[in-house]
Amino acid sequence: MKITELKNNLKQGNLSNVYLITGKEQVFIKDIQKSFKEIMSPEERDMNFSNFDLEEVSLADMINEAISAPFFGERRLVFAEHPFFLTGERIKHTVDQNPDLLLRYIQNPTPSTILVIFASYDKLDSRKKIVKELKKSATMVDAGQMEGPILSRTVNTDLKNAGYQIEPAALEMLINKTKGNYSLITNQLEKLKMYAMKSKQIDQAAVSELVPQSLEDNVFDLMTEILNKNIYKAEELYNQFLLQKIDPILLVAIIISQLRLLIQVKVLSERGLSESTIAKSLRLNPYRVKYAHRQARTLNRPRLQVMYDDIVNLDYQIKSGQGDKELLFDLFIAKYA
Repeated sequence: MKITELKNNLKQGNLSNVYLITGKEQVFIKDIQKSFKEIMSPEERDMNFSNFDLEEVSLADMINEAISAPFFGERRLVFAEHPFFLTGERIKHTVDQNPDLLLRYIQNPTPSTILVIFASYDKLDSRKKIVKELKKSATMVDAGQMEGPILSRTVNTDLKNAGYQIEPAALEMLINKTKGNYSLITNQLEKLKMYAMKSKQIDQAAVSELVPQSLEDNVFDLMTEILNKNIYKAEELYNQFLLQKIDPILLVAIIISQLRLLIQVKVLSERGLSESTIAKSLRLNPYRVKYAHRQARTLNRPRLQVMYDDIVNLDYQIKSGQGDKELLFDLFIAKYA
């Protein structure tokens, strides 16, 4: 179910007893939480709303709340966050959970209670009985990231409604810098709108100046200069990292990840797969794949493979103490740039 459909159902009083919210887009999650709370008056919320962090609180306590009759109201609203036991990941938590308790509850939920489970994880473990039952019995709502043209249209619409416009190149840069994360885009737009308060036009220069790059993006710039054999620019960027006290071990780890991605995208695109298919296959953000695909088209795969093997070997040399890590990384730059 899409968020718009959920909100319409809530306004019309078309309610389910158990909801499973998947996806990690915080703007959407907050909007969903707000929409659920609005089905109750402030007085009802004071008496009948509870929020449980399942990394800290037991399922038994949460279910005891869910089976309780509402006080001075028609319904009880229960939020359950961080249900780590729905995933296959090893997640730090302070309480062991018995998923069978939740399994039995969702098979026979309390009619006066609305239980909303927020599973903000990359993936749920579909092999688990509790996940299978939730997918079967709960109303599922997608709060995941928007992709491609939908995201661009949404950002343009948001700005238009606020009386602003953004250049296409500026929008592409903003999306790339935020990895297509709508929550991050929304936060950055507040700053950009203040900057463009008079002109109401957001240009590429504003995005370049005001929206910071992540460390990963900065390392990507370093790798690009190495691949382009621009040794002077590569050395300049490397020295900036050293001045910022960034450990070469971290730089090596990021470059290993980025080279692996370039090789994977290169191989899959040569097999005729589209960017969206590659993103789904690798379970990566589409904008990260798009950026990698753009660069991979101009690169030689055998050279990428040799460079990857060398950076993996460099990682081993540094971690096994075979030389000064700053010098070893500098020699790697000199070899390829």
